Amino acid sequence: MKKIFVKNLLFVIVFAALTSKAQDIKDTYGKDWTLKKSPKWEKLKKEPIPEWMIDAKFGMYTHWGIYSVPAHGGPDYLHELYSTDGKDRKGVIAYHEKKYGKIKDFGYKDFVPMFTADKFDAKEWAGVMSGGGAKFGGICLAHHDGFCLWDSKYTKWDSKDMGPKRDIYGELAKEIRKTDMKLLATFHMARTYGYAFDLKNKKHTKEQKKTWDIFDEKNSWIYRNPDKESKEKFGQEWANKVKEVIENYRPDALWFDGLAGSIKNEEIRQDDIVNIFENYYNNKGIDGEEVVVCNKLPGSKVWNFPLGFGLRCYENCRDMEKEPEGYWLADRAISYPWSYVNDKYYKDKAPYQIRSLVDMVSRGGIMLMSLTPRGDGSIDPQSIEIMKGMGAWLKLNGEAIYATRTWHTSAEGPTKMIIFKKGKAKKGNSGFRWDFRRVVAEDIRFTRSKDNKTLYATALGKPESGTSIIKCLAKGEKIASKPISKITLIATGEEVKWNQTKEGLTITYPRTGISEIANSFKIEFGKGQLVY
Repeated sequence: MKKIFVKNLLFVIVFAALTSKAQDIKDTYGKDWTLKKSPKWEKLKKEPIPEWMIDAKFGMYTHWGIYSVPAHGGPDYLHELYSTDGKDRKGVIAYHEKKYGKIKDFGYKDFVPMFTADKFDAKEWAGVMSGGGAKFGGICLAHHDGFCLWDSKYTKWDSKDMGPKRDIYGELAKEIRKTDMKLLATFHMARTYGYAFDLKNKKHTKEQKKTWDIFDEKNSWIYRNPDKESKEKFGQEWANKVKEVIENYRPDALWFDGLAGSIKNEEIRQDDIVNIFENYYNNKGIDGEEVVVCNKLPGSKVWNFPLGFGLRCYENCRDMEKEPEGYWLADRAISYPWSYVNDKYYKDKAPYQIRSLVDMVSRGGIMLMSLTPRGDGSIDPQSIEIMKGMGAWLKLNGEAIYATRTWHTSAEGPTKMIIFKKGKAKKGNSGFRWDFRRVVAEDIRFTRSKDNKTLYATALGKPESGTSIIKCLAKGEKIASKPISKITLIATGEEVKWNQTKEGLTITYPRTGISEIANSFKIEFGKGQLVY
């Protein structure tokens, strides 16, 4: 008994150490920086992943902007519209010319007067996020087109000076602060430099250079032509904007897209980045709590920031390890593409999203999901229905999700993680992902309470037999310092029948309160501690 107590005490000490500072993660599919690093990164790597973030498990943001007005192809409408490779990959050019006319007559900037956001309601947006069970929320403040959804003194290419004539992020931040959610700010504008100019091809004709608005010098402050603007000027403005958002709105978490390449190309200065982060961590959040920066792994497979800094982030679990270490975040859209498009169909309903969340949490993950509002600022009814479904399930079963920690076994069941490959099967060109459309009720996911006294087991469905048999909880397995004392269905609080044999722990489902989506059980061990 003494040995078990000491073992668990040591675990608590070790676990506390792991969550009190950024973890030294080395075994990832992503590559660390090869360029010379500022010595300040070593200190920044010691900044903790806040407990509130590890507790939160689920956050929301949005992809919404000028590109939501034409509502075709996704948020990269600008880039696709002015592409010169002749492929028209998403049909953006054909769609644009049919609906709005030739590019020479109607360019991307001409959508701004149509972006009035007359149905944008910050209170409704915050309510949809919070009602869906999210514990932190925000928006994409500026996508690759660079249009800022806040009141910025560094540009008039923003929602306060143009289009809606409103401080969109400010309004939403105010409403989010009224809920129990933390505030998130995401920046995608590092790619704005040259984004409209198809730099990979550079096949613009003389006629295009003469008639397209992206080449008109009076629009250079909008489209950021690399031939007309220095990297230094662009990078300084980028840094000023990020600092402005931090100072004016005090977000609790920052997330960036596409920075690794911009830093490597010296479009964004590394010294600006580290100085911004130093000040951000020193000043903390608006309520004095710890803040966090997410470190995304882009398609380039080179981390945005040096490995070991911040909270690792994988896009929809892409390029992820089979057994990820520590705690991490996965960003995904509620439905693809990332923004609203005409007649959008939301393929994955609440059950898919819930099962995804349960699985991510069991493996140390935090889900960050993006809404896709319409161009007028209204939220599609299909999105609202999905969020209501998630919120309803989390309201009943949240104890097995929020403020939990990983256990030594994250998953059990017949469904195997699939290996997917992109293009040719080259080294580093594959990854792992659960197919949540194929999971069955026999698939179980585990979490535990922070005090290490309670184990949670969630079945990803409703078994036809009315029972779940969990093999890793068989009699004789090292589970806790005390035997199981009670098992309850969390959704109803009803104590259930169970039987533990050498084959496994059999849980008998009650007649009422069972979910077709997923069922969470609370397993208690008297005054015992879980064995980790």
